[in-house]
Amino acid sequence: MTKGGLSLDHVGFMVRDLDAGAARWRDLGFQLAARSPQMGATPDGAVMAPWATANHCAMFERGYLELIGITDPTKHNPWTAFLDRFEGIHITAFRCPEAETAYAALAQRIDGFDPPLQRRRDAPYGDGVREFRFRNIFSQDALFPEGRFIVIEHQTPEVIWQPALMTHPNGAVSFEEVVFCAEPGSPTQGRLEAIIGAEADGGHIALPGGGVATVLSPADYAARFDGAAAPDLPCAAAVVIGVDDMAKPADCLESSGITSKRSSDGTLFVSADDANGGIVAFRPV
Repeated sequence: MTKGGLSLDHVGFMVRDLDAGAARWRDLGFQLAARSPQMGATPDGAVMAPWATANHCAMFERGYLELIGITDPTKHNPWTAFLDRFEGIHITAFRCPEAETAYAALAQRIDGFDPPLQRRRDAPYGDGVREFRFRNIFSQDALFPEGRFIVIEHQTPEVIWQPALMTHPNGAVSFEEVVFCAEPGSPTQGRLEAIIGAEADGGHIALPGGGVATVLSPADYAARFDGAAAPDLPCAAAVVIGVDDMAKPADCLESSGITSKRSSDGTLFVSADDANGGIVAFRPV
């Protein structure tokens, strides 16, 4: 990762049924980390209390995908408003080397982000757990209709980037691109440019530390993805995963009976309906 610059870290898909969502991603050829319960602030004032949700992650050599779903509906669910909007991609996270420095630079470019917040949780590790520590700079939801943005400093990356978790039947090795869909003239691209600290080239914003954020109009999104429509506007609607061999995702999809298509740029992709609410595309790296 380029010193001082952001890189594409992960996106968070949200689903109501975590068991079904995890099964679907395994059908797509992803190996998933063990389930990890989520914790955080609750309306009763507790700072670290169990939430209604848990997650699974698909870890790559660079970046990862997070799947969040409800496991105990009796508990507080901080993601209710997002799930009420649609099931799919609601979190976009960019990695920074150090949170305080990143926040100072971010605050010069755009309003609406809170200061770094220290977070920790027990993450599955081998046959046990280890403490996973990170610092998050959260966007203020009311100001960002695209979803939740996070700038994250990983303090213990070795806890989640475990070598045993980074071999996938579909050959996934990297999180290459997140694709947003927004109406022409929408401020979405400008917001992303300000968050990332880089200018777009034809709708593509290259992050200094690696990865790309792309903003497409509904027409361009449909043209790229064979007539697909985003679930709502504006939103993150697709991800592109780099693979070491394109035969691997094709074989996984065929064996699972999942229909795939080719996008206008030649990548293999699976529809949002077949991939937990957001298009998942594969391209060689």
